[in-house]
Amino acid sequence: MPHVLATTAAIAIAFATVPTPKPTPFPLGTLQPFGTDTPAPAPASNLPEIGRVRAATPGCAVMRDLVIPSFAAARRADVRFAQTRVRLPQYIDFVDDPEHATDVFRESALSRLDQDATAILNETLVLNKALGDPRLKDTSDPQVAAQKAQLQQLYNTQQARANQLQEFVMRQRNAIAKNGMEDSGAFNGRNASPTPINRDAPAPVLTAPPGMPILNGKIAMADKNTINDWSGSMAAAVRASENMAARTFLPIAHGCR
Repeated sequence: MPHVLATTAAIAIAFATVPTPKPTPFPLGTLQPFGTDTPAPAPASNLPEIGRVRAATPGCAVMRDLVIPSFAAARRADVRFAQTRVRLPQYIDFVDDPEHATDVFRESALSRLDQDATAILNETLVLNKALGDPRLKDTSDPQVAAQKAQLQQLYNTQQARANQLQEFVMRQRNAIAKNGMEDSGAFNGRNASPTPINRDAPAPVLTAPPGMPILNGKIAMADKNTINDWSGSMAAAVRASENMAARTFLPIAHGCR
């Protein structure tokens, strides 16, 4: 009986024009777009086994042990980010509501976004670990070199998305804290009377680092459009990155069956 080396997994590789192959000892999985707005479901439990790979070349070993787990991690991050994209405009409702600008409802919504950012960042660690594998150090093999290059660009895009989301959460926590101190009159001095905030006054000019959304804090529809454009641009960048990697990985995976 053939020796089985590992557990089950799936690789979601983006070529809509490529037909789904029949189950083979090498788990090519279901071919579908990576990073789409409607993410793929979690890998099924009856997928082909990893380990019974006829080809024992360095490129196939990298495919089996590093690329497949990395693609699985990227897909899990995409599923989580799709949930994040739903939560972001919901959070904006609290940001632009004077009654919830500093209360527990806004903080709770932001905490869920923080959890998303942490989960997505943890998935990027799978790719980071794969890039540190000794088998990728010898790039004299063209397949190994190609897979390393695509894993690196895939990691860079995934990491950028996680960092952007974490930066957003941090800036929003600072905004909540600042608003809370303004409401309490903490900026007015020990003996000064608190100055009430004029919620009808024009919103101050806000700045943000390149790539970060700028919220006016007053008009929910405008802020939702801004936040949706921001999350959509990140999703598109990740999708393009994953599809680029798929063009390299797919022929190598077929050759390892």
